[in-house]
Amino acid sequence: MAALALREAGYEVRAATVRLWPGDDERSCCSSAALSQARDSAHAIGAPHFSVNDEARFAVDVVEPFVAGYLAGETPNPCVECNPGRLARLVALADRFGAAHVATGHYARVVWTDGRPRVARGRDLAKDQSYMLWRVPETTLARLLLPLGELTKPAVRERARRAGLPVADAAESQEVCFAPGDHREFLAARGASSRGGDIVDATGRLLGRHDGCWRYTVGQRRGLGLSGAAPRYVLAIDPAHDRVVVGPAEALATRTVVLRELDDRGLGDGVGLEVQLRYRSPAVGVARLRRRPGGRALVELVEPFRGLAPGQSAVFYRDDVVVGGGVVAPPPRSRRGVPPV
Repeated sequence: MAALALREAGYEVRAATVRLWPGDDERSCCSSAALSQARDSAHAIGAPHFSVNDEARFAVDVVEPFVAGYLAGETPNPCVECNPGRLARLVALADRFGAAHVATGHYARVVWTDGRPRVARGRDLAKDQSYMLWRVPETTLARLLLPLGELTKPAVRERARRAGLPVADAAESQEVCFAPGDHREFLAARGASSRGGDIVDATGRLLGRHDGCWRYTVGQRRGLGLSGAAPRYVLAIDPAHDRVVVGPAEALATRTVVLRELDDRGLGDGVGLEVQLRYRSPAVGVARLRRRPGGRALVELVEPFRGLAPGQSAVFYRDDVVVGGGVVAPPPRSRRGVPPV
């Protein structure tokens, strides 16, 4: 649909699929079925289709950090890590063709402020994907067109049906394209240890046992295997001591966020900004941002946020425009080795 919109606007369009991962699971965006569907859609609008193999880079830049993140007790976001690399690959392909731009079907917008390109939220806030694009550098954003950013997903599907495109009613894409089933199965297949450990409360009291810290994520409620009337949630993961810390829902709330890998594109002191701390979570107001050495920062929130997970992205917005971001860092550990909550 992005290609069709550009064709209708008078652009000369070539279509390309970047193959990122081997395998034929039909739920994956890199399966043979998905590749065939992309080719058929391109041909349906009269555009030539090219396939680009980028599996080696993707394995190193995205898959290996994904596995390492879970083994370190974090909840990584592979889409955030993927977009800069695959878009750079498409820009290189566009240069070979002598093409001025690269376009994708992301539900986001590129806006220019003070002579600089920035990502902004798409008009369809229910499908907004600007969060996933915060790490794309300005050199790539300057070449990027996002034709669907002004449209809603239902409107795009209807236009695709009218155009007779085979993807008009395709299923939603998977968040982890290389592990479209249970990501824990993927981690186990890649050698994640089944070494057990303790499930404890915030004081260190033993409540149960688990068979691998990497099977859990902060905010998780189901699958803990604990008895008791009151529901418990994962509050923190401590792989150094093979511990999963659980507690009541209210213990998930925090007003303080520690960040690493800060990317500052106009954050100032943070006052007046909003920060989105998980994909699909509502943004919360920033009370203050304090920079620390080594690309780290301490963010104070206007109101508590529940379910802060190390490894997730923190994306800052000013009036729906992305002005920076960072990665949520684990909190410091207490003397008992149990992460504070």
